[in-house]
Amino acid sequence: MDFNNEIIDFVSKKIGGITIVAEDSGKIVYADDFFQKKYSGGVIGQFADDIYFWMQECPKLSMESATEWEHIDTDEKKYYKFNSSMFQKEDKNYIIHQATDITEYMSLNRDITKYMSFFKKLSSFQSAVLEKLSDSYLELLPMITDYFKTSKAYFFIERDAHMEISSFSKMGKIFTNDRIAINDDAAKAFDMEHPDKVALSDFAENVQEVLRSVGGTDDTNYCMLCNGKAFGQSFAIYLNIWPGMDAASLSESALVSVIKLYAENVLMREKLIYENEHDHLTGLYNKGKYLERVEGEYLNKRSIAIFNFDVNNLKKMNDVYGHEAGDKLIIKAADSIRKVTNSNVHGYRMGGDEFLMVACDVTKNEVDVLKKRWEEELERLNSIPDNIDCVIAVGVTYGEGDYDLSKLIAEADVLMYEDKKLKKKPGEEIR
Repeated sequence: MDFNNEIIDFVSKKIGGITIVAEDSGKIVYADDFFQKKYSGGVIGQFADDIYFWMQECPKLSMESATEWEHIDTDEKKYYKFNSSMFQKEDKNYIIHQATDITEYMSLNRDITKYMSFFKKLSSFQSAVLEKLSDSYLELLPMITDYFKTSKAYFFIERDAHMEISSFSKMGKIFTNDRIAINDDAAKAFDMEHPDKVALSDFAENVQEVLRSVGGTDDTNYCMLCNGKAFGQSFAIYLNIWPGMDAASLSESALVSVIKLYAENVLMREKLIYENEHDHLTGLYNKGKYLERVEGEYLNKRSIAIFNFDVNNLKKMNDVYGHEAGDKLIIKAADSIRKVTNSNVHGYRMGGDEFLMVACDVTKNEVDVLKKRWEEELERLNSIPDNIDCVIAVGVTYGEGDYDLSKLIAEADVLMYEDKKLKKKPGEEIR
């Protein structure tokens, strides 16, 4: 049984097209329906170089075997695979080309490559998340900026009628933390109507103030990565919209689900212990949490810095203006400390007007930078017209290697007291 016609029909019509060019004249001597249709007919007898521009890309051919090569038709946005060879007939040489349209295959291949790359990144991200699962939610922010190739990430959390805003700036690897009163306008940050692009002006004024303090401007745009509730606490994660950021990954539900799950897990865990470890008025860690760490993890760090703070004139503020004004003074002091805390820099209210900050595994230069940042934050807070002038004395000590923690704490207290005397005005009581 002869199947030649069926084979020719399959090869020529079902999987592509075939054309033949005479080598000596360079003219097209055969073109099947595929090539006739592609080049609007009448190609036989034409010079191949004038019709088939793709021939310029054809590699050197031989009689012995076919050569496979590819061509992109930019006009039609098509991707072709060619099989080309030479043969001899009646003492003349001919070149035969079979073209197959593999555009859909290449598109699928690109999609597969894209998704393989995505799942590789997702797997890497999940592994990093799992390693940090028992840590603070702050650890999530640097991973997010790296993954989405953006400059800043923000974590908004609702706690005890307050909104805590933590931000991480990739430039300088700087964490900042703020705590503001929450109202209906501020609470909109947890559920924006246009999460893909949020302007600075879309946030409440007190939220805008926080975002401006970490570099936000009228031209800055944000996008909401995810939001939700965990143990009754609303939360939302925002990113700066940044040139070159990986916007495509923002729509990947698998990735967003991993991030949301991480946030919910950490917030639920923290909620269980938050009230026992934090001072209700300021939101900083309390003395009990400090005593737990000072008897445990603070004894075995590579290096440690102790910042001993004391707020001036709290008694005078309470006596003259009332305890509400005194609370505002304490809150402002706490806000200046909170602003520079992160996962290895911890702020504590020890009671009354006394605060401590402990920085772990830092260099002496980083301690100096940290102190300068705190001073700048206090100055910025004092520039806000609220009739609350906050003056804080501070003593700082640093130890590394085989340090004596109790000695560093005592020395920081002495240095704080000396600074307190320097900052007191003539006639003011030192206490």
